[in-house]
Amino acid sequence: MQIQSDLTPSLSTGRQVCTYLLWGLLCWSALVPPNLFAQGTGSQPAKVSLDFNEIDIPVFARFIGEITGKNFVLDETIKKQGGKISAFSPTKVSPDQAFNMFVAALEAARIAVVKKDGNLYQIVPMGDLPPERGVFVYKLKHANATDLAAVLTNLVARSQTVAQMTPGVRPPIRPLTEFEAPVQVFADKATNSIIVSSTKNAWTHIHTVIRDLDIRRKQVFVEAVILEVQVDRLRQLGTNPTEILGAANKGSFTGIGGFNNTPPELTTIAQALTTGAAGAATGGITPLLNTVNVRAFLNLLMNLTDTNILSTPQVLAADNQKAKIVVGENRPFPTGQAQGITGGTLVTIERKDVGVTLELTPQVLEDDLIRLEIKQEITAIAENVAQTIGSGSASIPVGPTTTKRSMETTTVAQDQQTLVVGGLVRDNVTLSERKLPLLGDIPWLGWLFKSQNRQTEKLNLLVFLTPHLVRDDADMAELNARKLRDVNTLQRENRIEEPTRLKQDILERLEPPLIVPYTSPTDKPSRP
Repeated sequence: MQIQSDLTPSLSTGRQVCTYLLWGLLCWSALVPPNLFAQGTGSQPAKVSLDFNEIDIPVFARFIGEITGKNFVLDETIKKQGGKISAFSPTKVSPDQAFNMFVAALEAARIAVVKKDGNLYQIVPMGDLPPERGVFVYKLKHANATDLAAVLTNLVARSQTVAQMTPGVRPPIRPLTEFEAPVQVFADKATNSIIVSSTKNAWTHIHTVIRDLDIRRKQVFVEAVILEVQVDRLRQLGTNPTEILGAANKGSFTGIGGFNNTPPELTTIAQALTTGAAGAATGGITPLLNTVNVRAFLNLLMNLTDTNILSTPQVLAADNQKAKIVVGENRPFPTGQAQGITGGTLVTIERKDVGVTLELTPQVLEDDLIRLEIKQEITAIAENVAQTIGSGSASIPVGPTTTKRSMETTTVAQDQQTLVVGGLVRDNVTLSERKLPLLGDIPWLGWLFKSQNRQTEKLNLLVFLTPHLVRDDADMAELNARKLRDVNTLQRENRIEEPTRLKQDILERLEPPLIVPYTSPTDKPSRP
């Protein structure tokens, strides 16, 4: 009995110890994350479940280090600032996948993981990392690489200048973005590509700018008719040309240089054109005429015997691109002379263009409006003007004398609207002499047998311009078809046919040759 009584307290004490150990184990298992009890099978790494919401970065790093065997060193800034991140995985993931999720969660918080030696990793703020640079190539589809590279270089230079300014100073120009590292832009003409050396962050912004600028620009096809007509002939057209040609409020004929400000007392189109130089500077617009009436007006002028068509240029220009047409001759002009070693005279010359020069710069605006910068110049060799000074052996060549008429203006027109620029008038002087042979050549007395006539004609220069907006391939195809119809119409009006068809028609019109039966020389006609 004594032994039993001695054993009872010992058994009671052992039960209490086991109870305490069990409660401690349960409490410890509740505090430790359940993913620590994940088990693997065979040689494969154990998979874990991530269910962390707003967990401290050091705690998360310690957990990832235990399951991956990697060592992490936290930056002092992160230790001081602290921070919490979250990561969730509905299914179990491998340790490598858990590490990738850990890195992604840190990047979302603007924190980077930098690998050092071996399994050592450093956790630092992204702002402390050196920017990762690269070379990026963008192949352009529509824009010009050289022009676009100049724009981007200017943009980057301004942005970097602003980034280097003293903090707190407001920049004069707001840049697209402030690049954290130098950006270099190059143009490759061979492949029409843009090459950019920058960080990924800077390339993201530059790529957006390039994509917005690399678009297909509209084009403008401009038809021009440059002609001279006598003012006297213009007066014969009538007192009100707008009524004759059928003025309408929604046509496509616009006059510049006198048409817009025609006073009531001016009753002829000639006076309106003659006084139109001042009106060209104001850029006014006359009532509109339709295209058919414009063609009728041109045909009327062409039927006049004193109408001289100088040129009919046609040009297709891209938006905001200058187009230039020169129709003329390259004439020599003496610039000096010198005595040669052998006794001859050496004359130096310089060649210059003489003719019609037309420069156009179209700019496509909203609502199919077209802004035209027009620069037109006409030079010609003056007639009846001496090209030498002095006479005989003492004559000095001075070269031909040229006349020049130029005009420069800017106007706005609608698509397929015809503009007329006028007011450039010049005097054409003609000298004629009538005399009796021999008697008219007698000095002094010869004036009794001859007469001279001086006739002055005023020639007015008219320039008709019709811009056509070409938006896409469909407009270009329509324009080509229309020009082909114009060529066919010209061929029919002038009876111009294709060479093959012309030869075929000529052969068909030829009469068949007369066939004579062959008679042998030995054959003798039979007598009846």
